[in-house]
Amino acid sequence: MTVKFDLSLFQVSLLAASSIIANSLFSPVFGLLSDRHGLKYYLVAGPLFTSIFLSFLGVLPDFYLILLFLFIGNLGIAAYHPASAAIAGHYGGMRKGLSSSLINFGGNLGCAFGSLLIIIIFEKAGIEYTPLILIPGIITSLVLLKYAPKNNIIISPGKSFNIFSRVKKINRTRLYMLSIILFIIYTLYIIWITVINYMPLYFTDKNISLINIGNILLLFGGLGGAAGLLSGYLYDHYKKGYLIIQAGLIISIPLFFFTFKTEGMLSVVLFIIAGLFLISVQPVCIRMAQDLLPGNMSLASSLILGLSPGLAGITMIFLGKAADIIGIAALIRYELLGLSLSLMILFVFPVMEKSRK
Repeated sequence: MTVKFDLSLFQVSLLAASSIIANSLFSPVFGLLSDRHGLKYYLVAGPLFTSIFLSFLGVLPDFYLILLFLFIGNLGIAAYHPASAAIAGHYGGMRKGLSSSLINFGGNLGCAFGSLLIIIIFEKAGIEYTPLILIPGIITSLVLLKYAPKNNIIISPGKSFNIFSRVKKINRTRLYMLSIILFIIYTLYIIWITVINYMPLYFTDKNISLINIGNILLLFGGLGGAAGLLSGYLYDHYKKGYLIIQAGLIISIPLFFFTFKTEGMLSVVLFIIAGLFLISVQPVCIRMAQDLLPGNMSLASSLILGLSPGLAGITMIFLGKAADIIGIAALIRYELLGLSLSLMILFVFPVMEKSRK
């Protein structure tokens, strides 16, 4: 897409922001709707709308049409995410951290395989064949239509539909703790959005082929999702989510930094391992938020998967312009400062946890 329309980094950031804003900022709205009306509608319609609109991106003739289709397609993701996260929380039993991690793993693996599939279609058949991606989306929706839980399985009857009224009822200490988690996800997603959208361009400049870039992104997302299974398991057993997150950030920050200080295979390996530790903390953040809002699991999930990533997407509009000026490597180094701030703030979390008890 970038090559076809000769896009600047700022225009790439607009596409990224459109995706994230649609599938994130609208996620709390769908979280409230699924809490109120049930999950099945959103589990089925989400993948169907996403596959319909996103599969035609390769044949659209105009940048602004792509922007529109990207936005509408990602609304389907916004509908699906809180419902699927609530399903994980409901059926997880004593292993809710692990069940949330499984959902996270599936999403990251699907995203990684999707990137590789698009590259293969683009290289082997041509960008005009991207509508073929519609087929697995339709199959997935049909499977969910048959096997997804009934709509009344997780409903919060009689609860206020107003998000602000729900937030007002949260204990102040819990609200502060939730704010810390939201800030962590915000800084995490800024890095995540940047590397997913800009690193293919960075690696292309390093003479790495598109197929190999697809394999790199597959490992980046797939191994990160797999590591999330371990972090979810650890959270279920030890309940020290802030320690798991701190460990992930302490390892990933320097690895991302040295990705741009090295060359060749070493740079690629550092990038993949950095992604492994960064992505692994997301399901822990989801579970910690759900534990802080046990009566509104869809809402809690949508705040983590919606509000913070959405704000990160808006921020990326401005960071895309900065990337045009200072370059991808310099931008990510500055973004790592925000992630480092999240790491520092986490040290107050156990103090708040004790006062909550």
